[in-house]
Amino acid sequence: MVELFILFTFFSLNSVPIFCSSQGKVVGKWANTIGRDLWDLGGRITKYTEIEQRYHHLNAQVEDKDPMVLLNEIVEVITLMMDRKMDAVQCIVHEAENKSESFEYNNETTYYYYNSKYSRTQGQKEKSYELKILNQSLWRYKPLVLNEDTHFYNLAVNTNHSSVHVPSQIFDLHEDAATAIEWSEELDKVFIQNYQSDPSLTWQYFGSYSGIMRHYPAKKWPINKIDLFDCRIRTWFIEAATCTKDIIILLDNSGSMDAMGKHIGVLTAAGILDTLSNNDYVNILNYTDGRCNYTIECFKNLLVQATEENIKVFKDELKVVKPLNKTGISEGLETAFKLLAHYRENIRHCDGIKTHCNQAIMIITDGLTKNFSQIVMKYDFLHNGTYKPVRIFSYLVGQEVTNEEEIKWMSSATKGFYVHIQAIEQVTSAVLEYINVIARPLILQQDDHPVSWTHVYMDETYDDDRDSTINEPYRMLTSAAAPAFDKKKNRSADNSTRVANLLGVAATDVPIEYIARLTLPYKIGVSGYAFIVSNNGYVLMHPDLRPMVDNIKMTNYNSIDLTEVEQFYTNPPLPPRQLPERLLELRSMLINGSEGIISDVPIKYHYDRLRRVSVEVYDYFYAPLNNTPFTLALAIPKSHGYNFLRVGNEIGRNRHTGNKLTDFFTGTNWKIHPKWVYCKYHYLEGHEFPDPESEILHFLGKMYDQNFTWKKQYGKTGDLGKVECGRKSLKEEDYYCDKQLIQRLIFDARNTQASFDEPWDFQESEKHLFDRYAVKMRFVATMSGLTRWEYKNDSAIEDAKEFGVLHSRAIDERWYKSAVLQHEYDNEAFVYAIADNEDNEEDILITGSYAIFPKDNGKEAPGSVVGFQFSQEKLRQKFKEITTKPSNDCPQCSTCDTLTCYIVDNSGYILVANDENFSGQFFGEVEGDIMKAMIEESIFEEVVVYDYQALCDIRKVTHKTSAATGMAEPTDFIKDGIQSLKHIKNGIRWVLKEGMQIILQLNQGLIIDPLSAYFKNQTSEHAVEDMEEEDEDESEPEPEVVEDNFIPCDNEVHLYLLKQHFLQSNNFTGEFRAIFQGKALLRREFYVKTIVHSNLILVAINDTLGKSNDETFSTRPQYIRYGVEHPCYKINLNNLPRGTPKGCYFKNDLENEIKAFGLATKINLDVSVIIIVSILLLLMNV
Repeated sequence: MVELFILFTFFSLNSVPIFCSSQGKVVGKWANTIGRDLWDLGGRITKYTEIEQRYHHLNAQVEDKDPMVLLNEIVEVITLMMDRKMDAVQCIVHEAENKSESFEYNNETTYYYYNSKYSRTQGQKEKSYELKILNQSLWRYKPLVLNEDTHFYNLAVNTNHSSVHVPSQIFDLHEDAATAIEWSEELDKVFIQNYQSDPSLTWQYFGSYSGIMRHYPAKKWPINKIDLFDCRIRTWFIEAATCTKDIIILLDNSGSMDAMGKHIGVLTAAGILDTLSNNDYVNILNYTDGRCNYTIECFKNLLVQATEENIKVFKDELKVVKPLNKTGISEGLETAFKLLAHYRENIRHCDGIKTHCNQAIMIITDGLTKNFSQIVMKYDFLHNGTYKPVRIFSYLVGQEVTNEEEIKWMSSATKGFYVHIQAIEQVTSAVLEYINVIARPLILQQDDHPVSWTHVYMDETYDDDRDSTINEPYRMLTSAAAPAFDKKKNRSADNSTRVANLLGVAATDVPIEYIARLTLPYKIGVSGYAFIVSNNGYVLMHPDLRPMVDNIKMTNYNSIDLTEVEQFYTNPPLPPRQLPERLLELRSMLINGSEGIISDVPIKYHYDRLRRVSVEVYDYFYAPLNNTPFTLALAIPKSHGYNFLRVGNEIGRNRHTGNKLTDFFTGTNWKIHPKWVYCKYHYLEGHEFPDPESEILHFLGKMYDQNFTWKKQYGKTGDLGKVECGRKSLKEEDYYCDKQLIQRLIFDARNTQASFDEPWDFQESEKHLFDRYAVKMRFVATMSGLTRWEYKNDSAIEDAKEFGVLHSRAIDERWYKSAVLQHEYDNEAFVYAIADNEDNEEDILITGSYAIFPKDNGKEAPGSVVGFQFSQEKLRQKFKEITTKPSNDCPQCSTCDTLTCYIVDNSGYILVANDENFSGQFFGEVEGDIMKAMIEESIFEEVVVYDYQALCDIRKVTHKTSAATGMAEPTDFIKDGIQSLKHIKNGIRWVLKEGMQIILQLNQGLIIDPLSAYFKNQTSEHAVEDMEEEDEDESEPEPEVVEDNFIPCDNEVHLYLLKQHFLQSNNFTGEFRAIFQGKALLRREFYVKTIVHSNLILVAINDTLGKSNDETFSTRPQYIRYGVEHPCYKINLNNLPRGTPKGCYFKNDLENEIKAFGLATKINLDVSVIIIVSILLLLMNV
């Protein structure tokens, strides 16, 4: 009989469990012993029973939570906040239009102003600049008196007035710039009034169409690097002025466009791309005679969204365009018209009667060879010539152009514009001409000044070293902006000529953190979250939005689609970039600003930096943020998101009993959530606190006063959408508080104080248990954001940051989320995981945490999480002591001296192993065959998560070379020749640098852009270095240098989830025999036993027959190879629907009266100078 049984298992290919074997019972006893020991340890340390009982004694009630009511509450307060920002912008617009209209410029008077770049700051010595004309102008710039301001992130500012940024290519004495600088000083009173009535306002600014930008408060612009900032190509300016548009750039790629023509053409195309935003769609075609090519093959027959990453790809391709053959635009023009017609008719559904589109073709060429009016009339003179849906903008480049009249006709006949660009320095101003033209329908209607909101972007003024309020190395913003119209120029004295000019754009920044504060995260609860999506489907705010990876900015951070951060669970899993229908349904609701619910959605809830995952069922609630392109959504977990704790009037109760509120917050071993707003003064400047704890203590002291009043940050003052200027200014001592959060905070402080009152007082009987595991500290964190902690002794905190300093975010901490998620599987279990080693301690620590769910009337709600940290080495010793001791019940059974034993957590990471080096590693990397068996036996579930915000590091080996490198065994003669060429090149750089300075001096402030910036980069960063290195011996080989190259990519992450419900069922024995095929071992014998009261399992493996295979499993990110390059594998995102932006004007019949359709830009440089500069530019690229 024994032989038959062995024979059966020898040939079996299937799992054959061993039911209740003696060895299995022994392993089970080990697991139970460890589990009970840890459970007893955790209970004694954390005193969770005391805290749980006090919820009942202090009359906390568990009530139902209606997420839709909560959503409406959040929407209301965010809408109020955004409405105030839009009012501020509209007030600036109103004042700008009025003051500019009545202003008369007088060039005979001297005007003094605060120049953001060149005004001397108080105490600063006079500075001399290379440009003589700049030195001669310094006396016109008022000195700046600046002070660090807490509200403006400790930057040095002056809130009494604004200052002006003038782009490098603009001379501030030219009439347009000088006029705008002078009249816009009147905006200061509006800036100040706005700020005093709403001190949460950050930067306010007015960007003039002349290029100057007045910003409030005044600050010093950094001048330690090349200043290429121009407000006219910022997203907020473009979107406010032009709304959404479809653009096709036709770039002449014929042989005549070589040399200087190519440089101007490419810069012009790049300049146009810089004026586009996420609301725009674009493609670039290059053409020659009889041929038309899409610049990027996978964008063929498409208009792609003008996201930052797509723009970068276009620019990279423009660099490698090589002109050839004869010119011929017919093919390109027809292709462009047909593509625009397809989008207009089939996708945009613009009929030219009730609905209209903004579409344009940008032609960049040095001339046309024949008449193309028939093509234009065929495709653009629709409805008997009354409907011309496509504007043509023509950019003629170079000194000599052909068939100029034909180009002028095409532009004027289609309500476009033409510009003649003769030199590189004219590119920026020439490109910007089209913005005013596309804005004409908006300007001509005169009355409406629609406010636009940008997608999320990084604040360029942010300095992480100066800011103590944000933990990330960046600050994310959105901006509200509205256009202002030049009323003076928009009407002529005799009404003989119709004009429509943009005066500029007013805007203000809104930090995303300000919006996040208003989402009431303590009411949403643990594992729930709020997020905001734009009409394009891009996330403005989301907990998984990662703008930076390893301190490297993502190129696509402001165009992350909802489908790239919300990961719905499907079984079987879908391939990457394939989207489930319910996710598309949710996205559709959000982009269209709908209100509603999508229920019972299983999602892959990943956390701990994409190392852990849980499959949870969520409900989504969503509603629009009125008068904005955004929709707010709440994601609520079904398992624990529908109940909440309600506490009583804690402040009134303690006033009645005579207890001071601050008495519950004694000592230094407590923190509150650093990103939540409990109470704040409106004016942060003058009300600085060293930390949030000092701030809350200050307000708790005030609350004890019977006359204390509760105030909100944003109260209703009028109709939403109705502009209110001149609101009442707030006083210096005005504040606001979240009453419910404060009441809950006081309750939690009172509830936890007795258990965590310093010093940690434990009984002598407990000391032995604590020492056995080398317990280091304990903690409690609550739903109100309060965290308390205590160390077992003072020596435990020497030379280390305290736990509460590192982990003060309560419900947002990993151990808090894990404990609450574990409650779903076992309500009497601690969650254990290897702690993050922030202090690089030699002894690895394990964190154990337990979620307290107070019960009331048959319901329960998450209330707090308690936990402790102890030595992993001590646990390993205890584990070894238990598992190597022979069993009295089964003396012949193996112990962990002969078995290979592990303690593994519910995500598959090893806590304890026979080999201490395996601690913290993923089990599948160490024991791949057993991991495979556990997946097959449904002990673990593999969950595939896609990271669509990854950066991949491609190692690239290069040589640090001389100019001669690359030639096979060069002779000394060749080397000397190359070295001579290097000297000549360096000399050219030096001469060119000096020559450019002379040109600038002669041309009275004409600062060349981007040419000057290019040369400044080349000469300052490279020429000096080259000259210093020219004497070095280049005959010896240089060492290899490894460069890190980071590219956007998609990663696939395989995470694992312990099926705890299955392990808890009666059908699971956790005992598995070895499996053979012939003589080949397919699987080793192993045992899996649940460690009671925990998220852990004990795995014991019989190694007597060796490993069955070398297969491994990993949770490390794996690069997804699509077979196409970035961003072509994302092209399907481009086809997802978008919501239509509001406040767009595409047509106005008055535009027919406008006669201005083109200009030839003028230049003060001598033609010979242009030729010389052009030749030198070409030499620089040799």
